[in-house]
Amino acid sequence: MPRPSPEALRLAQSWRLALLETPPRGHAGARLGRGTGASLEFQDRRTYALGDDVRHLDWRAYARTYQWLVRQYREEILPRVEILLDVSRSMAIDAEKAQAAVDVVALLSIAAQNEGFHVVIAKAGDVPELVDPARFEATGAEFEGREPWTACLSSALGSLRRGSMRVLVSDFLFPHDASALVRPIAAQGGGLALIQILGRTDSAPEVGAALRLTDVESGATQDLVLDRRSVERYQARLSRLTDALEGECRRAGARFVSCGPDLDLGTACRTHLAPAGILSAG
Repeated sequence: MPRPSPEALRLAQSWRLALLETPPRGHAGARLGRGTGASLEFQDRRTYALGDDVRHLDWRAYARTYQWLVRQYREEILPRVEILLDVSRSMAIDAEKAQAAVDVVALLSIAAQNEGFHVVIAKAGDVPELVDPARFEATGAEFEGREPWTACLSSALGSLRRGSMRVLVSDFLFPHDASALVRPIAAQGGGLALIQILGRTDSAPEVGAALRLTDVESGATQDLVLDRRSVERYQARLSRLTDALEGECRRAGARFVSCGPDLDLGTACRTHLAPAGILSAG
């Protein structure tokens, strides 16, 4: 079971989660909103109306003007970020891929907390599991999911809060329609980012490689040798899938980043996650 690496935890201190969109109003927290609420930062005065909190009456203004006025304060909100990790078996096709996925989740979690967000991590597998960031840092994730991730994702989203900002971390190598995947999640949330994690076998299968394909549901296996034509067709299909996800994210106002196996975490932050508006330097 891979756990966040010390490098990921160290690197996370240098980054902040960029605000994907203006978050919805929530419980009192550390970030100031555009409305009025109960923080300590004074905003304005207005005429008293029945039902207003009498504790906010401005007695000094009454002494000067004989008008009942109430003081208004800036609203405080606690933005909520939900990070959904694909824990299906395909994410652990090699150790580097599984480690990269865990490291990205941990880094995003810490970067979000550095920016004052409330973070919830969902291990979206056969049975969704919600964990707090501290527990995730200590235990990591086990990639044992057998069900199609579209079903696992739908189940996990059902246990989360509408209106939250969401980050999905997956290889997205499962049958799906990009529009049907992205648009409903983007419409229900306060911001959305998709981060694709690809392993070496995912992004650049080797011509002549002998593979054993295993159906994760039935356990059935099939042996094959990859010829050049098969590899070219696979890479073309992968490119179409990635382009479709990126296009749908653009149309939905979401972010999309694809990280291959040749990118170390620091480089991925500087060249992919920051330019996409997911991270900002701290």
